[in-house]
Amino acid sequence: MEKTKKTKAVPEDLFPDLPSEYQDGRDELNLAEFPISAIGSRSDPSVKTLRFEDRTFDKASGEMIHRRLTITASDEHGLPTTADDEVLLGLLQMSRLQKFESPQVTFTPYQLIRILGWTVSTYNYKRIREAIDRWLGVTLYYENAWRDKKTGQWVDASFHFIEFVEYYKPGKEGVMAQDGSSIIKWNDLIFRNFKEGNLKTLDFHFYRSLESGIAKRMFRFLDKRFHFRSRLSFALEAFACEKIGLTRPTKVSYTGRSSVDVAQIKRRLMPGIKELEALKFISAIPEKNRFTKDSAGVWQVHFERYFEAPIETPAQPVLEMKIEDVSVLEGRMIGHGVSKSQARRFVSEFDNDRIEIQLEALEFLLAKGGDSAPVNRGGWLSKAIVENYGPPKGFKSRAQLEQEAHERAETLRKKEEQRRKKRIEDEARQADEKAREAAENRRIEAYMASLTPQERQKIENDATADSPFANREGSVFRKAVINSHVLKILKELEKQPDEE
Repeated sequence: MEKTKKTKAVPEDLFPDLPSEYQDGRDELNLAEFPISAIGSRSDPSVKTLRFEDRTFDKASGEMIHRRLTITASDEHGLPTTADDEVLLGLLQMSRLQKFESPQVTFTPYQLIRILGWTVSTYNYKRIREAIDRWLGVTLYYENAWRDKKTGQWVDASFHFIEFVEYYKPGKEGVMAQDGSSIIKWNDLIFRNFKEGNLKTLDFHFYRSLESGIAKRMFRFLDKRFHFRSRLSFALEAFACEKIGLTRPTKVSYTGRSSVDVAQIKRRLMPGIKELEALKFISAIPEKNRFTKDSAGVWQVHFERYFEAPIETPAQPVLEMKIEDVSVLEGRMIGHGVSKSQARRFVSEFDNDRIEIQLEALEFLLAKGGDSAPVNRGGWLSKAIVENYGPPKGFKSRAQLEQEAHERAETLRKKEEQRRKKRIEDEARQADEKAREAAENRRIEAYMASLTPQERQKIENDATADSPFANREGSVFRKAVINSHVLKILKELEKQPDEE
């Protein structure tokens, strides 16, 4: 029997205005946090592994956790590059346009080129195929660095992004894809994350307008972090090497001591920063203010989201009051003597819960007074946040107090539930006893009614013969003794075999 040929084909002009119209893109949250490729158009063939890591505060355990992403490549295709990262992001947009209905994404190279805003050329067609082949050979090992959407916990996970690919061959019918189309299949874990909404919006029109790979990577990372606050500060080396993906440059002093070449990191970042400034994604500030040293001598880099200044209209002179753009948490730290720039860096680098606990610990010590109360509040608080001090003796955080109150309420609820269940069981048992007693009384009355007066008298005499307290007529005790005796008679009668 001849195989039925598929007739549904994907037209080449499916997205005719895609580069200008497609703006509301999506980015996967975990992919925006850590780089997944080397920065540059080609990778060193001798290097088969990339590793990115950082430390972050874990709300579940209340401790700092070490996160690591290790990327390994196949010998044949090597490590992914900036262009490969773009192709993967483009496939995510294709999957979104297909409403994440299946882990399989049907596409043509033309459509993918259009959505990425690349020039339609044989070279770019070839580059897309090379990128997909490279992703097939790349394995990612996440250690505490993959956020599970359902549990909210950091988990270890190892996988390939793409599990399967089928390329279209002219004149040959595809096994899985529609006529004229290629198909890739996402790994189940990454596709589940797409389906569960572990995504953020991404201005794809803006993303396509960026020229350098460093600017694109900074845009994705900063755009995610700007969701929480408009000003961000990071340790320069960690930002450049662990979040953007630059190789860590070193220099050797005349004494032979090697150290990180901070000047080179700045030089490599600045073109991308200038590009983001020119396109008004971040505010333009002088380089001396962009890069600063903190009190410990560590270089920091600072960013502020760009906001269009409102158009001024002529008005009557008014008394102006300068209002500092600080969050509540920053304001509390500043109130204890932490500098504004340092407070801003702390809220950028550390989890809010971590800062909140150290603020509460400081206020606990101040309220307690005595030798335990820090004299230099700002210095103590800064060190406590950075080194993640343990709780002072007798201190309980607000979260702990709320948890204890919840546990007490839960204990009381369980005790009340146990009392209620016992009351219900006692009432049921009493009802059963009353029902059994009533049934026995009916049996006794029926049996005694079936006897002659002489037989009844004999049973009563036999029952009370050995009970001197049961001789008084009409007493409750006498009745109970007689009833007990009659029950024994009835039980003996039940044991006798029926007469034929």
